Amino acid sequence: MAALTVGAFLVRLSLLLESPEPPGTDGYYYVVQVEHWLAEGRFHVRDASWVLRVIALGCAVLGGPVGVKAVSALLAALCVPAAWFAGLALGRGYPAAFGLAAWAAASPTLTHLAGDFPKTLGAVAPLLVVLAWVVSGRRGWGAMLGGLVAVLLAATAHRLGASLLGLGAVGAGLGLVLRGRGAAPERKWPLVLMGVLCVASFAVLTTVLPNLLHPKDLERVSSQLDLSPGVPPPFPYFALRHTWLPQQVELGASWLGLVCGAVLLWRRRESRPLVMGLVLPLAVCLFPLWRRDVLDLGYRISLLAPLLAAPLVLLALPSARPGLQLRLGAVALVTLALLPLARFGFEPGATPPYGRYRALISRIPQPLPGLLIAHQGMNFLYDHVTGHEAMAWAPEPGLDRTRIGRLVWGVRDGEWMAYAPTQEGLPGPVRLDRDYVYVREDVYEAFLARAREEGDEDLAERLADWRNPSAVRPESLLRNRD
Repeated sequence: MAALTVGAFLVRLSLLLESPEPPGTDGYYYVVQVEHWLAEGRFHVRDASWVLRVIALGCAVLGGPVGVKAVSALLAALCVPAAWFAGLALGRGYPAAFGLAAWAAASPTLTHLAGDFPKTLGAVAPLLVVLAWVVSGRRGWGAMLGGLVAVLLAATAHRLGASLLGLGAVGAGLGLVLRGRGAAPERKWPLVLMGVLCVASFAVLTTVLPNLLHPKDLERVSSQLDLSPGVPPPFPYFALRHTWLPQQVELGASWLGLVCGAVLLWRRRESRPLVMGLVLPLAVCLFPLWRRDVLDLGYRISLLAPLLAAPLVLLALPSARPGLQLRLGAVALVTLALLPLARFGFEPGATPPYGRYRALISRIPQPLPGLLIAHQGMNFLYDHVTGHEAMAWAPEPGLDRTRIGRLVWGVRDGEWMAYAPTQEGLPGPVRLDRDYVYVREDVYEAFLARAREEGDEDLAERLADWRNPSAVRPESLLRNRD
């Protein structure tokens, strides 16, 4: 198991190190956060996630992007022993435990999370530990304390960790109703006490700390709901982002977990609370409730489907025969041989064109604005390069537009001439390259209003592109950040 864990770490770290840039679209978010934390003792954007603190410690030792990559690979490797304990707790013997650990070690999707979404990845190992604690039957005070710590680690790593825990608890409650009173009596008070402690502790934390799951997030989540008919995840996302065949198979096979869950609900009455606790969050991951683009909520949730599907498939398998318990060496060799599959979940070169973005930033006229509106991928790079503030949102109504600059994508010079305001004293747009223009925010908003009045649909479509931020930050993102 130690060799499998170390191997999983080294395989993913070697992959992430193939690019000199920090991994993922939000790579410089982590770099900027760490730079501010190490220099000022606080994050640039206040965030309560413990994952950022661990990344900052890694960067303090290893420096810059290397520290981000090393901690991301470590978070993925920690899923291996967590999966091992979950497999043992599920009661299918050592070969099954090796099987679940092998999935964690070789999972292309965990590599994908390590590259693109380290905070989300931080919730995976604690969630597996929570699963192991729930099914282990250990209800002593030491075990309950360990379970409480695992729950809080999963819930404070990222909002999705807390969401999966909540959905799992609701599913387990539904499973208790489906099981009925006559099956598998057990002491329920330790679980009830544990649930009360977890909810109370997290309620206190989310009241005083920023960027944790909170009822105010419902507005942001509901705004991304898409209930129209469509192909369910993860299949639409294969066309939006380059994915290798092993990851496509892993994500697509998550539907097998849902099938196994349905069979288990029908055939194993005593296991219905556990099975429903996995099936409900898995169904949310797999059905197209949120569907917009490669960075949307549905995309991120679909990447967590294998975490829930793998235990369901394991539960549906028959228990290992006693003779198989003697062949652990062969099982271990097979699991180690699967490690190279982990390399097929992330493309190190699939980062934003940072070289082009650096050239654009160098051409912005001096003095730099107090705030720059720039799309995702460029906003935190701007902060890293210049030390000035940028955000991938439209400015709030109360901000002074004359002190804000904007990088505008996709507007031609003739369109600027046709729709730009003509008042004296207003600065004109500055062409940075063939696609991007720098302009003051009040000038841009006047240009946008005129273009809408004229009904130029082609221009309106380009101005609505994600590279021209138009949405104001949701109130939930500003909570507890002052």
